[in-house]
Amino acid sequence: MTGRTPGLLLTMTEPVARDEDEFNAWYDTEHLPERLAIPGFVSARRWVDPHAPPGEGKYLATYELESPGVLDTPEYLAHVGDGFTPWSKRVLGRCALFRRWACAQISPGDAAPAAEAVALFAAIGDVPAGHEAEFNRWYDEEHLPALARVPGVLRARRFRASSGAPRYVALYELADADAPASASWRAANETPWSQRIDALTADCEWLLRRYLAYRPEAAA
Repeated sequence: MTGRTPGLLLTMTEPVARDEDEFNAWYDTEHLPERLAIPGFVSARRWVDPHAPPGEGKYLATYELESPGVLDTPEYLAHVGDGFTPWSKRVLGRCALFRRWACAQISPGDAAPAAEAVALFAAIGDVPAGHEAEFNRWYDEEHLPALARVPGVLRARRFRASSGAPRYVALYELADADAPASASWRAANETPWSQRIDALTADCEWLLRRYLAYRPEAAA
């Protein structure tokens, strides 16, 4: 533990079908290199769900930050809004979906991503204010540790978003893309405490998605 609080920038995007080739070319040849050149951006990865229903977010990107404050620096702000390149403005302006979360890691400490992950399961959701304390205890004391022990799970991390909704993000980096379909994973989601939390959050938005590590052939 270093005592630092790592940050995460998470984006969920979906181009319209006719623009998908240009979207991927822009991401790989301009956008990622531009972001990784900004001080405080540690690493970035792209993920894809080739079977996502239209409009539900086919692409995910995870940008690991030295701290959440990186997104407030002049170096970063110079590359967003009016600072977008012409290509960025064109591609993002045509996207059918764009969602963005600026986050701080809340558990477990300052854990780094697992570079060898072949897939990522994202759980993004919220909880009514009156039950937030119990929700966080459940996640940190039972749920996240239980899923971290599932065979095929390399890393389990939790984040809270300062911008973007829903506010809570959990990322499970996988050595086995099928781990979320396993009996061990299901058991971790079927405890009495998990069932209580499910009932408490039933009216909140939840995004539960499995993504594969992006490669051009995986996106087809």
